[in-house]
Amino acid sequence: MTSNGRCPTICFVAADVSGDQNAARLAAAIRERAPEVRLLGAGGAAMRAAGVEVVVETTDLSFIGVLGSLRLLRQLIGRFRRAQRSIAAARPDLVVLVDAETVNLPAAMWFRRKRVPVVFFFPPQVWFWGRWRLPAIVPLARRVLSAFRDEAKLFAAAGADTVWVGHPLRDLTHVAESPKAALQSIGLDPSRPLIALMPGSRRNEIRALAAPMLGAARLLQQRDPTLQFALPLASEVLRDELEHRVRESGVQNVAIYHHPKSYAVLSQARLVLQCSGTATLEAALLGLPAVIVYRCHPVEYVVARHLLLAVPFIGMPNILLGEMVQPEFFHKNVDAEHLAKEAWSLLTDPRRRSGIQSRLATLRELLGPAGVVPRAAEAVLDLLPQAALASSRAAVSSSGLAANLPHGPSVPLPGAPARALPGQ
Repeated sequence: MTSNGRCPTICFVAADVSGDQNAARLAAAIRERAPEVRLLGAGGAAMRAAGVEVVVETTDLSFIGVLGSLRLLRQLIGRFRRAQRSIAAARPDLVVLVDAETVNLPAAMWFRRKRVPVVFFFPPQVWFWGRWRLPAIVPLARRVLSAFRDEAKLFAAAGADTVWVGHPLRDLTHVAESPKAALQSIGLDPSRPLIALMPGSRRNEIRALAAPMLGAARLLQQRDPTLQFALPLASEVLRDELEHRVRESGVQNVAIYHHPKSYAVLSQARLVLQCSGTATLEAALLGLPAVIVYRCHPVEYVVARHLLLAVPFIGMPNILLGEMVQPEFFHKNVDAEHLAKEAWSLLTDPRRRSGIQSRLATLRELLGPAGVVPRAAEAVLDLLPQAALASSRAAVSSSGLAANLPHGPSVPLPGAPARALPGQ
C-alpha cells in the first residue's frame, strides 16, 4: 500500500492482438514480483488471462496505418474516451503503452497532461520510419523499453531513458510438445509436406492478403497435390472470416487452428507465406524459409516507400540481419502467381533453403540475452513510488516467493557502461 492507503496501480494500453500478448507477458511478470500492484487497462483476452482488469476491449478493432484508423475513427474515439474515464478514476502511478503508435502516441500526450509517467514497451517505430519525430516523442516517455539494440541506441542518443530489454520471442519461440501429435490434433497428416499461411492478425491485413495467399496455395497444390496447409489464427474472432475465405478459394486440406502458445505445428512447415509483422520473427527463429508480403493503400505505399522508411526491408528478420534473407513483396506483385513462383523455388531448391536457414540460425543472439520479460518487469517496477514498491515486494517476500524471483539489471547498450536501474 502507498502512504494514503491505495494499492500501487499500473495501467496497460494495447490496441492489437500482438500488443495484447506482449502486455499480458509483462503484466504476468509484474504480478509475480509485486502481487499487491493493481493492473488494469485497455486490451484483450491475453491481458485478461494474465490478471489485468480490462476496462475497455480494444483488440477487436485492430488496424494498421493512419488510413486504417480513419475507417474506425468513431469507434476508436468512443473506446478511447471510455478508457480515459476508467483510467482517470483509477489514478494509476504508471502507464505502459504497448506498440500501436497510432493509438498510443495520442494516449501518451493525454497521460502527460495528467502527469502520469509513461513507459513505452515496443515504442513508436522511429527506427523504421520518421526519425524526425524523435524530438516530439522522447519527452512523452519516462522510460523506453526497447526490443532491439539499434532502436535502443537511437532513443538513448535522443535523450530518452532507454533500457534495451530484448525481444520476448527470443525466449518464447521453441517447441515444447510433440509436433506429430499437434498435427494430428488439427487433422493434418505428419507424413505430407506442410505450408503455413499467415495473412495477418488484423482484419484489414486479412482482406488484403488472404486472397493472394490462398490463390498461391491453390497453384502450389495443383503442382503438388500432396501439399497441405496450416492457417494459425492470431485470434478466434478471425475464424469465421478466414473459414469463409478458405471455402471460397477452393484450396483443399487447410487446417485453421488457434494454439497461440504452441509452435509445434508451425515448426513442421517447409515454408511460410506470411504478412510482415511479429510472425516473421517467429518463423525465422524456428528456422523456416518464408515469403514475407505486405499490401497497403496506394497513398500509404508512396508515403512509406519514398518519404518515411529508414530501412530497406519490411520483414524484421531481414532488417535485423541487414540483408534480404527471406524474400519480400511489398505492395507490388502481391498476387497469387508471384507468390506461388517464389514459394515453389523455396520448396524445391535445397541449396537456397540451406543458405536461408544458416543465416536465420544467427538471429536469436540479436534479440538480447535470455530473460527478456523479467528484465522488462524490473524496469517497470523500478519506476513505481519507492514506498509502494517496497510494500509490494515485502508482500512477495513474506509469501516465500522472493528467493525464486530474478532481479537482474538491465542490459547495457553496446559501448555504454553497465548501469543499475535507478533506485537500485
